Amino acid sequence: MTILFRSLWATVAAFLRDRMTIDQTSLLRRRVWPNDLDINIHMNNSRYLAVMDLGRFDWVIRTGVWRLMSRESMAPIIGGAMVRFRRSLVPFERFELRTRLLGWDERWIYLEHTITGKKGLACIAVVRSGFTKSGKLVPPAELAVKLDYRGPNLPAPDWVADWNATEETFVRKSVSSQWSS
Repeated sequence: MTILFRSLWATVAAFLRDRMTIDQTSLLRRRVWPNDLDINIHMNNSRYLAVMDLGRFDWVIRTGVWRLMSRESMAPIIGGAMVRFRRSLVPFERFELRTRLLGWDERWIYLEHTITGKKGLACIAVVRSGFTKSGKLVPPAELAVKLDYRGPNLPAPDWVADWNATEETFVRKSVSSQWSS
């Protein structure tokens, strides 16, 4: 099953599922197919990220974010990802993908993805995401207001600031070393 077919299926299925608020968790049940495998005969590390896209599709559609994106001519973007692989998923193994909003800061929203197989947690990732309009990042607090979100404020976890600072230092040092040699 190709990722394009999975994407189309996930999109259509999300429209048929119950609506949810932005603070609820999306759950998708999937299976590892032969085209998900790498040379080690387990799910390829890049496929985990592609499957996580399906979780974001489901979350965006079921929370109504897609309506706002359409109405406001916004485009989703990914600003970074932190991924931890724990266990392999083998051919035809069933797994669950959970996608939830961890919180937001002044620029980004942070979504957590967990993939769990029969032996437990296989992979966990946090994705820094946002929505652009006319080439500019829309502040998450503005999105929450436009979505009429009335739940608790969801500030990003404290460790997110450390992640962002570390990544900024890494990028700055990598770029400066490229130009200095």
